[in-house]
Amino acid sequence: MNKIVGIEVPVLGILYGRDCIFIDSVIQNDSDKLKFKGEINSSLIKNIKDNEWIPYVLTFHQVIAYFSCELDTYENIGMYNHSNHADFNIVENSQWLAELQIREDFDKSVYKHYLLFTYDYVYNIIAESFDISYDLPN
Repeated sequence: MNKIVGIEVPVLGILYGRDCIFIDSVIQNDSDKLKFKGEINSSLIKNIKDNEWIPYVLTFHQVIAYFSCELDTYENIGMYNHSNHADFNIVENSQWLAELQIREDFDKSVYKHYLLFTYDYVYNIIAESFDISYDLPN
């Protein structure tokens, strides 16, 4: 059974709120990387006192599958309700990952199911890992 767990982002903590993560671009520049660039609304982050936008780059590595859907449509089809979860999550015991028929030469055990809610879209991503960088206000 899917269990959605918020990812603790270093320094920032767990990100909550529809207005928290904005995306300026999504780039699949290699066959195995998916990169998101945008801004995080610091007014929704408990650990940051400034009311500024924080530029970020979020990169997923060894991506084997992903899909996106407009947020309100996604909630209407009843997959995962945004109001009950953080904006950046890992899906433990993912049904999608369990049922995904990946290549025989890939080790399925190293992959994780990530769930990213942004202002406008939801992304489900099957990848090995991720990293995030951002510029904090001075």
